[in-house]
Order: sequence, then C-alpha cells, then structure tokens
Amino acid sequence: MAQVSQSPALDEYGYPPRPDARRQFRNKGVRISKRMLRVSMTTLMSMIGVFLWLRRISTHYPPLHPQSFAPKRILVIRLDLIGDLVLSLTVVHLLKRTYPDAQIDLVALPSSAKIAASDPALSEIIAYDPNIWRRPQALLRPKNWQALWALRKRLHAQHYDLAVSVFGNWAAVLAVVSGAVRRVGFAGESYPGFLTDSVPGRHWEDPGILLHEVDYCLQLAQKAGTTISPADRIPHLAVDPQARQEIEQLLLQEGVQPGQKLIACHVSSNNGQAKRWPVPYWATLIDRLIGEDGASVVLTGAPNDLPLIELILHRTHERPINLAGKTSLIQLAALLQRADMLITGDSGPMHIAAAVDAPLIAIHGPTNPAHSGPVSPKATVLRSDIWCSPCYNAKSPADCRFFTTQCMKNIVPDQVLTVIHEKLQDRQVARQEAFD
Repeated sequence: MAQVSQSPALDEYGYPPRPDARRQFRNKGVRISKRMLRVSMTTLMSMIGVFLWLRRISTHYPPLHPQSFAPKRILVIRLDLIGDLVLSLTVVHLLKRTYPDAQIDLVALPSSAKIAASDPALSEIIAYDPNIWRRPQALLRPKNWQALWALRKRLHAQHYDLAVSVFGNWAAVLAVVSGAVRRVGFAGESYPGFLTDSVPGRHWEDPGILLHEVDYCLQLAQKAGTTISPADRIPHLAVDPQARQEIEQLLLQEGVQPGQKLIACHVSSNNGQAKRWPVPYWATLIDRLIGEDGASVVLTGAPNDLPLIELILHRTHERPINLAGKTSLIQLAALLQRADMLITGDSGPMHIAAAVDAPLIAIHGPTNPAHSGPVSPKATVLRSDIWCSPCYNAKSPADCRFFTTQCMKNIVPDQVLTVIHEKLQDRQVARQEAFD
C-alpha cells in the first residue's frame, strides 16, 4: 500500500475545507490586484485599438471566402487548457480543408501545445504563456517584455494573411502582434479595433442560448470562410504511431498483454478541485474493477497529481498501474486510444479520449456538459441535477462555494460501475459484429 506524502489540507472526500479569515483576505487581495491589472490593460489596449481602427478605416477587405481570399499563411491562437485546445483543433482542420495550400501555425500554452504535435494540418506549433502577465508587477519585469518582443519578431517573419483568435483577450492581442492582415475573433473577447472580422458577442454571453465550446469554435471557422458540416463538430486528434508502440511496451512492462481489458482512470482536474470525483469513491471503483471484474486499471496524470493519487492508493486494497508523470501528452493520447474506457471528471484527458474515439464516462458537477462536456458518440456524461449545479462561470476556479461538493458526492460508485458494464458489453458486441 502506498505511503501518503505531505499534501494540502483536504477533507475525507479529497476536497479543500472552507478557507480561514487569513486565506479569504489573501484571496480578496489577489482578486483586487487582478482587477486593477485588467483595468490598466483595457485602457491601454483600447487606445491602441483606436489607432488600429483609424489605420484601416479606408481599407477595403474582400470577403473571407475561398473564392475571393487565398491565404498563404494562417495563424490559430488558443491560449488555454489542454481540453480547450483539443476542441479548438476543429478550427485548424476546417481551415486546412478550406485553404489546403495554406501553411497553418498554432500558438498555444507550453503546457498544452504538445498535444497537437502529431496533427498533419499544422506546420508549426509556437508555445507562449501569457500568464506571466497576471500580476501588476509583471509589467516591470524586462524578461516579460523581451519574451513578447521575441514572439513578435518570430510571428512577423511569417507574414500571416489571417489570424484566428479562438478565445480570450490575449489571443486577440497576439493576433495583432503577429501582424496578420485579417484577424478573426469574438468581438466581446477582444479590445476595440483589434479585429478586422468579428463574430458578435463572446463565449457564455447569454446563458439562455448557451452553445458548446465546439460550436463557438465552428462560428469562428465559418467567419473565416469555411463551410461547416455536422461531422465537423466532433474533434479529432492524431495519435503518433511511435507513441502507440511506446505505450504497448510500457504496458507490457506492467504486465498488460495486447488485447487485455484496460480501464483508464483520470482522478484529477485543472482549474478547480470540485471537478474531481471523491477520493473514497475512486478507491472503491478501482478495487471493484480489479478485484471483481478482473480488469487492469491504469491511473493517468501529471507529476503534480501524485499527492492526490497517493491519497487514493492509501485506501485501495488492489494495485492499479500508476502511470501519472510517466507519459508525455502524446503518449497519453496513445494510452487513451488503447484503453477500453476512460473514467474521469471534467478534464483535459476527457477531451483527448473523445478526440481519439475512445469510450469514456465523464462525471460532471460544477461545470456544464452542454458547454464543455465531451463531444463524442462514445461518451456518457453522469451528473446529479441538484439546484446549484452547474455553478462554474469561468471567472474563478471550479470550487464549491458551499464547500460541500454535493453534486459530485451524489454520483456513487455503483452508478458508475453499472454504466461501465453496459458500455463494455456494447463494445464487446460491436467487436463481435465487426468480425462476423
């Protein structure tokens, strides 16, 4: 049984307790400083936007359409978490289909960029982290300005004809920094004057007409001149053949033979601990999958997920395979494609699994699956429809404001096991029919 390492204070379910007065005061100070930075940035960028608008006021732009627009170089910008980047690859693929002769580059966070490394539609992936600007003192650090200037020089050298700002103000800023002639994005997620071709509104602007993240991406692709079909709504992620071989070798070392039943479990999540299923529930599920069903269970995650995984392993009687921190993002995609199923909360691996056509069960609580859930016919979403769920609004981490996370506790291991058995049975029947 694994030894538990030092980890932040968590309750018996693995959730943080209500913060004390000191922590609340600190959190309030952080929010105020970020608000001050946003106001300063908005003022400065709005002034720049007026200048950009005046520069092109007499310029005539042809419609963004393959019959009137023939870009040689296109830049797609998505500075967000892994799952959001996977969903945004729909834009890349539509642009490549519409403008097949164009070189398409991608700007993404360093922590997310490698997931798209095997995509044949991309010519180059450029990593940049705008989070270095999150605090007011960041404006006084020369290295931040040097990194931005180096990025500007690199992007300008490509002479982009089109830049697509997929999400957020920083993406719009980099669209301008790139020097692209045409800049597409949501008007509400940019500064005035930054975009040449804008889609009205923003993500999540009107909860009454809430769309899925993929549908917002498709709106941008359509504005850039693409034609959309229903099949374009499902993201696809290319898996490196070498990564498949590496995963098979890694599994063999762990005693998993080719074709042996393999269930992947991703117990963690970014941007909010309330998106995690309870620690004792994971332990129960893992024990029953191994002890009763005879499945091989593999745990996925990054190195910083190890303390949470140790909490779970401290409660288990069976021994799952722990590959957290032992696989790259490219190998993770191959592992999820190899697995018979993934069990997860709302996470990046959830979207990776959907994009590599793997069956999965996604347990949702604070986040709305209608906006950010898996887009795959092989995905099953489990959630308890209590009055306060979903509560996530993208302005702060997905943590429970009542410090109970009852929406996740209501989904018990028996319920998940029932769905697992149903999906495995369906998968077995489909394989048998394929052989007949």
